[in-house]
Amino acid sequence: MNPSMNLGRASEYLVTSKLLNECREVYLPAVDDHGVDMLVRTTDTKNLHQYQEIQVKSISRGGLFAAISCPNPASNYWYVFYIKDIDTMWLINSVDFVKLASQNIQGKNIGKYTISLTNKKGLVDKYKKYVINDFTILP
Repeated sequence: MNPSMNLGRASEYLVTSKLLNECREVYLPAVDDHGVDMLVRTTDTKNLHQYQEIQVKSISRGGLFAAISCPNPASNYWYVFYIKDIDTMWLINSVDFVKLASQNIQGKNIGKYTISLTNKKGLVDKYKKYVINDFTILP
């Protein structure tokens, strides 16, 4: 049994559950090979249906999320970051994510991104505005 895989799957179910509790339509791909854990159906101001793509990243403790791929940032692509031991979620649009995170310039994860959402003092101030209790800011 792989504890990190279990946490990842449990976190995806947690996010799905929260979205369903908000009466949102959530679709789960059969295969997660494109960095999309779920699609959420939304309706824009012209009553047209669109989809938000969500990738869930989770860790049990600490605050460092490393080696994250984001090849095509887009306004409809979101990251949910979850830290289990403090039961905290951040929702960051991928366009903002690539501006906020550090891009690796060397090593085996060159081109991937790293972000530290907490430090020894607690939540990092500049990321506090992305902390969520629900998904009302998701279009």
